[in-house]
Amino acid sequence: MADPDLERDSGWLSGGVVDANDARLATGVFASAATDSTNPIAARTGVKPGPGNPGGVEAEATPSRSVKVQPFQGVVQGTRVSYAGAYLITLGRVKTLDVLTAAPAHSSYARIVLVVARQTDRQYGDASDGMVVQLEAGAPAPTPVAPRLTDDFLPLAQITVRPNAGSITQADIKDLRVFTVATGGVLPLQSHESLPAEGYAGQRLYDLETGLDLVRGDTAWRPAATGAVQFFGPADAGWPRAGSTEGTNFLFNQVTVTPAPYPRMLMCTAQMTAQAQSADARFDHVIKVLGESGNLSISAFDVGPTLATTTVATAHRLMPAGTTPLVLTQQFVRVAGSGTVSVPSSWAIPVYAGLRVVAFPVP
Repeated sequence: MADPDLERDSGWLSGGVVDANDARLATGVFASAATDSTNPIAARTGVKPGPGNPGGVEAEATPSRSVKVQPFQGVVQGTRVSYAGAYLITLGRVKTLDVLTAAPAHSSYARIVLVVARQTDRQYGDASDGMVVQLEAGAPAPTPVAPRLTDDFLPLAQITVRPNAGSITQADIKDLRVFTVATGGVLPLQSHESLPAEGYAGQRLYDLETGLDLVRGDTAWRPAATGAVQFFGPADAGWPRAGSTEGTNFLFNQVTVTPAPYPRMLMCTAQMTAQAQSADARFDHVIKVLGESGNLSISAFDVGPTLATTTVATAHRLMPAGTTPLVLTQQFVRVAGSGTVSVPSSWAIPVYAGLRVVAFPVP
């Protein structure tokens, strides 16, 4: 005989007794799995992505005491028992919540209010059955914290109620939504979320902050497209900069390579056109990592009788998986002779100066 705590009744079994847990488990088969190795039958709690702004919490066009919550559908994974299953929830139309009545502004301190979709169930001792989008207020404090929530809920937003606030503006609202999809769907990862530490082989996600399309291998995230390549350069905003050697060297260009959750080989090509005051001076055109003492590449040059030259330096650098950007710089350094070398303002454009980086994923 089956153990009812282990072998649950199949969904919609003819002649059987299918309770609410069984029904939720049956529909939860089609929801994206939670990244929780301790409960492989759990679904991911989140908002179903769609056009518009599903589940978005927005200030009124003319700021008032209230906010509006946009309609949405979503999933709330039950937490009372491991086999609670997934509640499928819907907010059918825009709902207005009076924030400053539920959480009045303090005269001196701020407070944090959460907007949540809370699922209640009398089977687990709650006073009612149903889903309600509501406010959960924290206490005013010099350093306010969000209220601690328990049981089954889906966070939508965090609102900071400023001291003596008479209205709620969009700047007071922080988006807390996470998305969920059907089994096998591409999961949109919100900018405030961390890359899941766990997952299942073949799981796909799209990182909305970095624009990376990722797939889960056995133990780590990799580019979804084999051999996917990224390009950076020829310069960060505000670079390259015109100018001359200050003492013996001058940093005139930089390019920031954003991090990725997989290692990449960076292939760097730097071009520079410059002019000097003296034909006897000797210079190095250098590629290096900002904050590191060594150089990635050196291209030695002199300017000759024309007092002008163009040099190209190349380098490669392994960038490990991580969360820290890598800033590559272009510099020129006087190593012999006298006088300065400069990048005139009319030359500080990509035709004459640039650092181009191609990032190749590696095993």
